[in-house]
Amino acid sequence: MFQASSFKSDERGVTLAEVIVVVIIIALFSMILISDFPGIQRRFALSRAAYQMAQDLRKVQDLGLSAVQTKDSQGNTIAVKGYGIYLDTSSSTNQYYVIYADVPDGNSADDNHYNDAGIHNCTVNGHIYPYNCCSQDNQAPGNSPVASDCVIQVIDLSKQSSNLYIKSISSGNAESTSINFSPPDPTTTITNMIGNTIGIVFGLTNDASSTKTVYVNTSGLINVP
Repeated sequence: MFQASSFKSDERGVTLAEVIVVVIIIALFSMILISDFPGIQRRFALSRAAYQMAQDLRKVQDLGLSAVQTKDSQGNTIAVKGYGIYLDTSSSTNQYYVIYADVPDGNSADDNHYNDAGIHNCTVNGHIYPYNCCSQDNQAPGNSPVASDCVIQVIDLSKQSSNLYIKSISSGNAESTSINFSPPDPTTTITNMIGNTIGIVFGLTNDASSTKTVYVNTSGLINVP
């Protein structure tokens, strides 16, 4: 017969020294995280902008594949050859890109890229009107309809972060480009490109060393490394 008291327990409590060590480690990690928080925010803003661009490119690619038609602000159906994204980096603080519908105007030189570089023809009194087709609408009193493509949406990066902008296009010395998708495949046409791949580089005005690039090639492959 044995007695329970004859067994010795191996269990022991946590010492004060161990608690202090754990608290110090947690405090150190917290300090590191807090000190790097602005950098984390910057990297997140860049990644979000790049992935939104990639998502928008896939959206217009799907529209180009399906050959969806669009309408002007009066509800009139417009014949569309394809869809694309236009951007211009000539300004050092460029913060927008344009999603557009490619409208045929009888001029083969304007095919498969954004006809009428810029968005001024879709602007009235300094206000940008998305979902209007400039080739059909009078955008201001006394103006005749302007022969240009339809602005579907203007993506303003400053709404995500005031420091975000499109820094450059990694193809030669190009300052602007149209990435156009037209049916039936869809066919991918990229203007101002050297080779078969173009990179759209996003940057931050307050951190020149941080960038994020979206790559698109003529096969329609969209990649964010």
